[in-house]
Amino acid sequence: MKRAHTRVQRLAKTDAPLSEFRTAVSLHSHTNCSQEKLDFLPRYIEFHRIPVVTPLIKSELKKYEEKNGKALDFGRAYWTPPVNPRMVFESETEQIRNLGLTAFVSITDHDTIAAPLWLRAKMPDIWSPLSVEWSVPFGGNVFHMGVHNLPPNRASEIMDELAHCTANPSPERIGDLFAMLQGFADLLIVFNHPCCNFVRVGAKKHWASLRQFVAMYGQWIHGLELNGMRPWIENEQVQHLAGVYDMPMVAGGDRHGCAPNAMLNLSHDETWGEFVARIRVDRQNDILILPEYEEPIRVRELATAADVLRRYPHHPPGQRRFTDRIFGEVEGYSWHPLSFYWDGGDGQPCWLSPVVSAVVAIGSDSFRPILRCLFSRGGPNYSSEATSTLMES
Repeated sequence: MKRAHTRVQRLAKTDAPLSEFRTAVSLHSHTNCSQEKLDFLPRYIEFHRIPVVTPLIKSELKKYEEKNGKALDFGRAYWTPPVNPRMVFESETEQIRNLGLTAFVSITDHDTIAAPLWLRAKMPDIWSPLSVEWSVPFGGNVFHMGVHNLPPNRASEIMDELAHCTANPSPERIGDLFAMLQGFADLLIVFNHPCCNFVRVGAKKHWASLRQFVAMYGQWIHGLELNGMRPWIENEQVQHLAGVYDMPMVAGGDRHGCAPNAMLNLSHDETWGEFVARIRVDRQNDILILPEYEEPIRVRELATAADVLRRYPHHPPGQRRFTDRIFGEVEGYSWHPLSFYWDGGDGQPCWLSPVVSAVVAIGSDSFRPILRCLFSRGGPNYSSEATSTLMES
């Protein structure tokens, strides 16, 4: 078997067009078809520590806990990104074409292929693979697999099997599904953000379950993801992991807002199948890191938060306000948007509107130079060893 080889190229804003390559492949984007859990929010609020905003939110959450005898359960809420499949596909395609390359765009929402199916129904002149970010519970942890280009004639059946495994996981069933997916030659399986401990199981348990997972299923995983929304120190851990297990790396942007992905894959070939074969068979890949990735990660996260909370007057009714895009489960009701509970009742809490306005303002382009200066003091996304134009693993 050939040794894995990944080139990671950093693009400066002044660089010449990438004439060596023919295509760029955008992987791992999220649309309004994706249900994103809100249980991360308390940690997010504490991490960013926005003056005035963070103390106010923490104070109101404390009041809620004192009044109700328990903390607000964010696990009973989720949000959806503000961008629809067309918006994601067109912005990713435009970014790649501006680089002088042909575009392939693979959207992977959480455990659903609704977005690529929508694209095939509404935009029949374009091609986008039927892809998904599959949640795989394992060893008390949960890992995310980017499964790209499901066969159309079996996509619905396969999605049912993946969903059943997510709900009722077993090591044997996970292996069977990996082996089945491996049988489709043009299908690509990427281990998304492997070093990110989303479930908060504790560092020791996360790394132990991660090593066990790769040992058991690594033969069917085609690449480890360098993630465009994770800090560089974590992506360096992915590089180390790729070296230990002799696996190629694959770029995934992981966008949830309006900005296009900050990492792309480059290819000398013209077809999706040739791109996949170069990773699966040749075990090689070229990754392009765009200048946007050099922004401090906190600046980019706040920009995404502003995108999520911003009002979109041209969206269809029922999708324009953040209260239309955040859903909660309240006793006696099934899942409904916040607007369902607030529009017909006492309205949203009085303190929430100024908080939302503040986050939208802070995350806007006009505030970005100030945030860049403030947050860059904590260190750039790149380590000193990672700033060279070309790195190899």
